Amino acid sequence: MATGTPDRQTVTSDWLAVDAPAIDGVTFKEIRPVATSTGYLTEVFREEWGLDGLPVGQVFQRTLYPGGVSGWHAHGVTTDRLFCSVGSIRISLFDGRKASPTFGAVWHKIVGAIRPAIVIIPPGIWHGIASLGPETALVLNLVDKAYAYDAPDHWRLPLDTEQIPYKLV
Repeated sequence: MATGTPDRQTVTSDWLAVDAPAIDGVTFKEIRPVATSTGYLTEVFREEWGLDGLPVGQVFQRTLYPGGVSGWHAHGVTTDRLFCSVGSIRISLFDGRKASPTFGAVWHKIVGAIRPAIVIIPPGIWHGIASLGPETALVLNLVDKAYAYDAPDHWRLPLDTEQIPYKLV
């Protein structure tokens, strides 16, 4: 037999993820769809899960065509709660908060209709989304503060930025 590096455990025997996000303040919860006689019901967010304790100020959806990438962006005061309900996406995070114990950490997760999860992204975390697979992905965002049209809380970096040690594409 060839020698190599053994895989580390990524799920429990109940198929729950064992790898917590490696970025301080980021919360991740896999969600189990419930089979019904006519399809599936998937809860997206429940206050009682205690993921962040923040209000829901706005809910919006974003589509990404196959191979589409949202680009690196962060917020100064807004918390994102991302859930992919159609298709599959890779969410990539970079902790750009200099005072954070995980400053400089990078974390990725593939989520979507087949493996639903919600990712809570606090202010100051750079994040980008890449659509995977052959279909258009649909991402829901349940932000704690509604978008301010006159003063957007939205900061951007180019896809190929040298400030983040990971390339989205």
